[in-house]
Amino acid sequence: MSSIQLAHEAAFALGALDVRPPTLEVVSPHGREVLQPRVMQVLVALAHADGAVVSRDDLIARCWGGRVVGEDAITLVMMKLRKLAARHDDPFAVETVPRVGYRLATSTMNAIPDKPALKTPSPGARPRLVVLEFTHPPGDDDQAWFAEALADELTAGLSKSPLLSVMPRQSLLTSDVVGHGPAAICERLGADYVLDGKVRSLGGKVRVSVDLIHGADETSAWSARYDRPVDDLFSILGEITTAIIGTVEPAVLEREETRALQTPEHSLEFWRLFVRGRRHFWRSTPDDVRQAEALLEQALKLEPDDVSALAILAHCKLFDVWVGSAQNPGGAIAEAHRIAMRAVSAGGSDAFAHYTLGVVLSLMGRPAEAKAEQRRALELNPYLAAALGELGRLLAFDGQAEEAIAYSDRAISASPNDPHAWLWFRSKALARFIAGDYEGAARDAADACARGPNRFPLHFLLAACHAAGDRMDEARRALEDGERLARSRGGVGSAPPGGSAYTLDAFATGHPFTRKANLDLIVKALQKSGWHPS
Repeated sequence: MSSIQLAHEAAFALGALDVRPPTLEVVSPHGREVLQPRVMQVLVALAHADGAVVSRDDLIARCWGGRVVGEDAITLVMMKLRKLAARHDDPFAVETVPRVGYRLATSTMNAIPDKPALKTPSPGARPRLVVLEFTHPPGDDDQAWFAEALADELTAGLSKSPLLSVMPRQSLLTSDVVGHGPAAICERLGADYVLDGKVRSLGGKVRVSVDLIHGADETSAWSARYDRPVDDLFSILGEITTAIIGTVEPAVLEREETRALQTPEHSLEFWRLFVRGRRHFWRSTPDDVRQAEALLEQALKLEPDDVSALAILAHCKLFDVWVGSAQNPGGAIAEAHRIAMRAVSAGGSDAFAHYTLGVVLSLMGRPAEAKAEQRRALELNPYLAAALGELGRLLAFDGQAEEAIAYSDRAISASPNDPHAWLWFRSKALARFIAGDYEGAARDAADACARGPNRFPLHFLLAACHAAGDRMDEARRALEDGERLARSRGGVGSAPPGGSAYTLDAFATGHPFTRKANLDLIVKALQKSGWHPS
């Protein structure tokens, strides 16, 4: 198959677009622009096919002279052609046929108005977010590809969150948003937040700066900067995408919770009830969890099958089990299981629902099924840090230290400011303790305490780690902190004279080791620190 010689190609029309290959020009009522030679060659090759699919191999043969090129080179050209179409009222569309190739479709239908009608976010709905095009220096194909791919991956990844409504990338191509500020973009698209960013190369490194902006007042809800060496753009893309996705959802929800708290009680609708309930749940005191239950149950009266509300309500039912205050642990777990099953039935493709069911199954003594639910959650949403962390926890109790630490580290890396982060450090501490690395275990247990200072079981774990490493002064101080917090919580019952507020049964429930010898090992260390459970 001969390669395309642009100088010998005749001009042709695509709708109102006049394509002139010899001069690399495209002319439309909106003006004239000059394409890069490779982009023009691909456009000509697709146009010659007259609506048929053109394979990657054919494109490489005709436009790259048969040279070996990466998938990213073709993807970048297709992105540029799609942008070209969007700038000129979509006289054509470039369609990807999976595992086959590409084809050019032309249509005069669905003309896009020059100034689309402004949209208004519906009150009480999930926050709507749009990922803007990441800016990059002109003339650098690698950075252009990376910026395009990053925006695409972020849109796709954030769309997996059941708590966010993420606008498709097509909404940017069909709306007049270029040059407008965040408030105007949000008003035009009906969004609440914009995620904006820049990509730059700095001496062998790529720098990605990103800002999450609340459109109503144009204030930053979160911002970050990532510097990585330019050695493998695909790996960097995955790493930075995961880090951003793991942080954006909590940042949006924290802002939404603050807004909900400022709303008069009588005007609350489902979303405000939900975010207030979620906020109380993460405070994790007995009173807060009871308030969370009440708010979530009110929300579910408005939307009985809401998956997210059901899932968090199931976690609320487990609270007394986790802290050892449940009068009827079996009944509480059974109720949580019933609600978690409702959540999965209402949203079988919801990753957080499967994560929740897995947590409940672990407390029912069904670890194989619990792990399966977490794997299913990660199939549905590879960015769900909670599922990564829960797999780490399950593997720690199964005695698989190396894998437990790896999954926990992935969770921490994906969402370092997550409310679950204390749990992931706890899993690492348990894994290191069972492996005999008491110094490392104490370090991770201390990090867990720093992220969950009011969670008394963490201080008991820290005491065990210090005692196992013969650091008895530190062990006794940690145990004193744990006992004080346990009594102040008022949920573990009255401690007998000379006894602990944390019972052995409660400790065993919260530490479901597969091998009893591992439980005995940590209990022995705790007793060495001065623990006298009833």
